[in-house]
Amino acid sequence: MNRLAKPLVGAVLLSCAICSGISLAQERSESRRWVLQGATVLDGTGGPALPEAAIVIEGDRIQSVGAKGSAYPADATVVDLPGKFVIPGLIDSHTHYEEWMGEVFLNHGVTSAMGVNKNFGKKMRDHSQQSQVRSPRIYDTAGTPNLSPSMTEEQVRNTIREWLKADPDFARLRDFAEGSERMYQWATEEIHRNGLLVFGHTANAPVSTRAGQDVVEHVWGFVLAQMSPQERDEFQRGRHWHWAPFIRDWNRLDAMIKEAVERGAYLNPTLVYELGSLSPLAAKHEMDDYRLYSDPLLMAYYPRNISESLLQKHRQIRNFSGKYENLVLISRLTAAEAQEFRRGYPLVLEFIKRWVRAGGKIQAGTDSISGGSPGLSLHHEMELLVEAGLTSMQALQAATLWSAEILGKNGPQNSPKIGVIAPGALADLVVLSADPAKDITNTRKIERVLKGGRWIELGYTPAFFSFTRPSRSIDMPTPVPLLSAIAPHTVLEGSPEFEMVLEGVGFVGNSVVRVDGISVPTTFLDPRKLKVRVPASAVERATPNDFDAPGPEQKTGVFGDRTVPITVYNAPPEGGTSNTIVLRIKPKWMAEGSR
Repeated sequence: MNRLAKPLVGAVLLSCAICSGISLAQERSESRRWVLQGATVLDGTGGPALPEAAIVIEGDRIQSVGAKGSAYPADATVVDLPGKFVIPGLIDSHTHYEEWMGEVFLNHGVTSAMGVNKNFGKKMRDHSQQSQVRSPRIYDTAGTPNLSPSMTEEQVRNTIREWLKADPDFARLRDFAEGSERMYQWATEEIHRNGLLVFGHTANAPVSTRAGQDVVEHVWGFVLAQMSPQERDEFQRGRHWHWAPFIRDWNRLDAMIKEAVERGAYLNPTLVYELGSLSPLAAKHEMDDYRLYSDPLLMAYYPRNISESLLQKHRQIRNFSGKYENLVLISRLTAAEAQEFRRGYPLVLEFIKRWVRAGGKIQAGTDSISGGSPGLSLHHEMELLVEAGLTSMQALQAATLWSAEILGKNGPQNSPKIGVIAPGALADLVVLSADPAKDITNTRKIERVLKGGRWIELGYTPAFFSFTRPSRSIDMPTPVPLLSAIAPHTVLEGSPEFEMVLEGVGFVGNSVVRVDGISVPTTFLDPRKLKVRVPASAVERATPNDFDAPGPEQKTGVFGDRTVPITVYNAPPEGGTSNTIVLRIKPKWMAEGSR
């Protein structure tokens, strides 16, 4: 029987998979024994592709993978896929997963997601494993063990044993920092004894990997370790734009890479999250997101504050100096500042290239939603890995088998494998119309997705999710500013145009000061200070005085004088209007009376 799915047009996913001959509903009603034949299989191991292969699936698992002409059960339902390419279901190894993301992950071929620092509970995780559920398989850390460097060894080990009762899939410990080595090593020993791997932030990757860290989250743990004490202190005080330009001593870094790789450590670089806006692909990726968010069926439930924030993020860079906000618009930087950011980007790519050249493994994680659009950003991450110098096959491994290995023995308690097309693995597969080994962007040419031996109807369901409370924001969203002081706070009526300095918190490069509701040109000094020129028209008269009753003119000023409201506005996404501080306008007679 021919069930060849019609190809998708560009990157737009059809609202349902259309098959020739027999519908999806009919497929589901038949035996759960399948044969996918005729496609080229890339199994996730990095080995040679298998052309015109036959994949036998029974229930939710792969029974066998054979070459052209391999025998298969006579009662199996055959799906012919000539000219197509089959890869394992993709894995995002670093997400901040929330339930509304399920469909958008699956529509981009992501059949498994690692929820870091989360405890969804066994019920939700088990539910996500069901083939018919429109979400990826969810694996989580069951929260973060409550550890402290002041704990004794017995306290650390008991805390880990108590945390293990929640049945985590992998571990994420508190950030590794100076003084936490003993605590960290005791914890990792207990975690490893239970077959799990340890994932997380580190301020010193060489030391943390020696203490048992398995997956280094982001690249900066190696870069900070290379800084001198003075440089690290200056960096922490916000005197440097970014950590990437400190990648310079390749002899030391190569030694760090060699040691970490020999210890079996993985690198989870999250390029899209950290530096994606500096890539030559940034404009293309922004357009990809824009097309995604133009789907009215998806946007029926996809949080608008998040979609707008993620679109803007393609034009922002993460800033570590005290001069700008955390995510500063690149267009607001001076030419010299922008050049300093751009100088660091190829150095990070070079670090990743050297990591893989030394035999190290990369895990493709996106930090979604703060890193990018769920599902789609994993394809962007693979493209950036290729930009760094990985082959397309290595980038695919980073989003399949290498990421699956975050689950220790390729699965909690030796459960069936994910991220690979092999006997005994779960039948999570993606059918593509073009070869991803030739061009990694072909991973987006998705025709069909199989989760646990069931075809997923691609597309979005407007009623997929209903929020009962406002959605969370991405990390480092545009803040609502808070205004604490203005100077001057009192001026005489009829004064000429004058300069005002505003103090507060949450100011960003495109903050706008409003005087009596009217926006005025604003100069950003830093996240705590703005400067404006208040026009003479705003203070030309001290009347009307809203605090005095009408009647014969009096000059007692018992209640007050005219006031002008001053606010600061941060534009969307997120953002909003600050509290109000009033500028007092003194009447001329008061100045005259004081002579």
